[in-house]
This record gives sequence, structure tokens and C-alpha cells, in this order.
Amino acid sequence: MAVLKTDGRPRTALPDLRWLLLIAFCLAACNDAPRRIGDHVSFKGKLSEYALFKGSMPELLPADGVVPIRIGSSLFTDYAEKQRLLKIPDGQKMVVKGNELPSFPDGTLLAKTFYYAKSGKGTRLIIETRLLLYSGGKWNAATYRWNEAQTDAELLAEGATVPVYFEDRYGKYRHLEYKIPAQDDCGTCHRSGDELVPLGPQMRNLNIPIKMKGENVNQLAYLIERGVLAQADIAGIASLPDYKDSSLALAPRARAYLEMNCAHCHREAGTAAGTSLDLSYNTPYKETGMGFNKENMVIRMSTMGEYHMPKIGTMTPDEEGVRLIRDYIKSLGD
Repeated sequence: MAVLKTDGRPRTALPDLRWLLLIAFCLAACNDAPRRIGDHVSFKGKLSEYALFKGSMPELLPADGVVPIRIGSSLFTDYAEKQRLLKIPDGQKMVVKGNELPSFPDGTLLAKTFYYAKSGKGTRLIIETRLLLYSGGKWNAATYRWNEAQTDAELLAEGATVPVYFEDRYGKYRHLEYKIPAQDDCGTCHRSGDELVPLGPQMRNLNIPIKMKGENVNQLAYLIERGVLAQADIAGIASLPDYKDSSLALAPRARAYLEMNCAHCHREAGTAAGTSLDLSYNTPYKETGMGFNKENMVIRMSTMGEYHMPKIGTMTPDEEGVRLIRDYIKSLGD
């Protein structure tokens, strides 16, 4: 039999029957409805036309009226760091709808810029900015690639591959071929039923402490103060754990990781709804399907190639994430 290395130690490959089950699982996950569900507006050719930044663009300083936001747990994207911005039309506000996504006013723009703080040249390297624009009651997605001079970014349709040399947060130097997704790829993760939706800015993921003027404040309270979130009773809003915080209990950290890195597809209305996994944070463990799939989950997260998960968006395994999920699965027993 072939030998796999899933945790640094050799192990025997799965029996043929289990591999067949795994392949069937993959095909069910990947052969769903068409991805292209969010192209109802014409996006501008250059990122600068949206006036998201003031001063020199590569400094990434939000313009007046553009609000930086943070989330408690985020999607792993090949160790890239991210800046998230929110732009709400004047006089409009988001409205709280429980722990999930708020109700966004028409014209809302969400921007997420991916960069490496320490590149091979010793400076910050900005790779791409992704936009979600809410218009006519529908979300629309676009991706912009930053130019080599780091002065602006141009609209992409077909995606691109960018070689990157960088230092990760542990001081380890890495090289990878960073893949900017094509516009058609956006629906793979951002699809809910037959529409496109944001993933990160759920109320429970925004309900975190942030530092403002040297003091810790609640981000929801800050957004209300900034006038972009309508007044609401935020005391009852849940908070998604930060899966990178090792001081927290293992189970909620692992479930938060799966929520942000897997559940966008493996949920009731996601592209992998037809599989036996529902990895949403609030799904009771016995209903997640992890009991049957837990060994396959670790293999697919830690091994690159055709059956790697997440299916798109990463070109290298998330070593810390794999370790977290492996530890969690071991804690579950047989």
C-alpha cells in the first residue's frame, strides 16, 4: 500500500473502499449549481476610482467616510494579512439581525486587501483587493490586482498567479505561488443558495474588542458611534472565538476555524450542501457529520492537490490550522 504523511509520521493509506467514498464525497461537493451568480453591475477599471484610500495608496489609509473593521476569526489565505474596509452611503446604516449578517443598505461597499507585511524585498507587498458591492438588492464581487509599483490596482476577470517571498508571523521565510481568484470563483465560497453573500462580517464576528486611541472598546459600539450601524441592543449578540487564541478552550476554537474556513461551502445553503458535512459553528456536533468524516478532513486539509480543502483560495496548507483541527479530532475519541 502507498504511504501518506499527514502529521509528520508515515501512515498507511486508506483502504480502497474508503478512498472510493472520499472520491464520491469530493464529486458531490464540487459538482453543484453554476458559480457565476454575482455580476449585476459594471465594476470600475481601477481601484482608485472608488476613493477608498487617502494620501499615497500603498499606505492603505482609509479615506474619510470609509470605516476599517476587524473580525474575530478569519479565513486563512496563504498567510496573507488583510485590511477590511466598510463604506456605507451617506445617511444610511446597517441594521442588526441577530448574530448573523446585518441588513446592509443599498450601495454598501466591502473591501478586503491582501498583503504581506514583510516581503522578500523587505517591504510590504500588496497583492489584491476584493470588493463586494451591494446594489439593487444583490451582492456583486470583483477582484483588483495591485501593480508592481504599488500605485493602483486593476480589475481582473480571469484571475492571476503571483510568486511571493515573505516572512510569516513566526519569522519563517516562505515562498509560494499566490493565486488571485477569477471573478467566477467568487461564487464558490460566497454563494448561499442562488445568491452571493459576504462571509466575514457576521455580527458575532464583529462583536470583538478593538483598540481605539489606546483604549479597548467594543467594535459594535464603535460602529454605532461612527454612524454606520443603527442603534441596537448589542448585549445579546454572541461572539465568535478567535481560533488563534490558544488561551481559549480547544473545541470552540476548532469550531470557529471550521466556521470561517470550511462552513462557507459545508453548510445548508453552501456549494457543498449535498455532502455529509455541515460545519457551521452552531450545528450540534452529532449533526455535523464529523464523526464519519474526521479522518478524511485532516488528510484533505494537510495534503495539497486535487482533493485539498478548501478547494480554492490556498496554495499551501495552513500548518497551525491543521494542527488545531487534528488536536480537536483526537479529543473527540472514536
